[in-house]
Amino acid sequence: MDLGFGQQNQQMGNQALEAVGMIAEMQENMLDAEIHKLDNLDGKDLAKIREERVKQLKERKLEEAEWSRHGHGHLTQLTETKEFFAASKNSKRLVCHFMRPTSHHCVALNGHLAKMASLHRETRFCTFDAEKSPYLCDKILADPEGNVVIPTLLLVKEGKVTYHIRGLAELGGEQCNCEIMAAVLQIHGLIEGEAAKHEYDDGQPTYGSVEEYRAAKIREGFFDEAMNEGDDFSDDDYTGLAEDA
Repeated sequence: MDLGFGQQNQQMGNQALEAVGMIAEMQENMLDAEIHKLDNLDGKDLAKIREERVKQLKERKLEEAEWSRHGHGHLTQLTETKEFFAASKNSKRLVCHFMRPTSHHCVALNGHLAKMASLHRETRFCTFDAEKSPYLCDKILADPEGNVVIPTLLLVKEGKVTYHIRGLAELGGEQCNCEIMAAVLQIHGLIEGEAAKHEYDDGQPTYGSVEEYRAAKIREGFFDEAMNEGDDFSDDDYTGLAEDA
């Protein structure tokens, strides 16, 4: 077979073709072996799988209890700077909305955040009146030119400020909604995964969490996972520890 490499490189081309064929055959054999293994699980294997799943569920319940103890599950209001630092320390994922109560944009954003908090218990969602903490405005919220944009969503992971969402442009502007917000927060690792579009529609969520939603959909025979591809968001330059700000 002439692969178009020229006479001197024909042997190299044949070797490359053989290597590709060998890799494909190895992958096929590995897949066949995995299917064979699943087809031949005995009672002990199934019991072990069930035991591991029960263990995971128990660990998740303990984790959820710890989240609830630290204010997860609903939108909470912080009133002092020290509360912000405590929240950053106690929660692995934190989304803090620095706002102005008189801004209708901030009020609307709080409605979306309250729904996000109820569906994404793995993350703590809170608000802070920016005018009541000049220290945080100066040390954390201000951009490189010293300007503070209201509203600002501060994203904190494991005590580290990883990103600022300044204003509403990145969240869809006037069309900002929970679905867009979930896509952005997932990109930045602040939530574990998105729910379906209808779960972010207006009204009370049907399910208490994304996990409950997915479990229900699996039982119904299908799984609807929203995916948002092609967005390009870069992390903010500030990556200092929140407690060091």
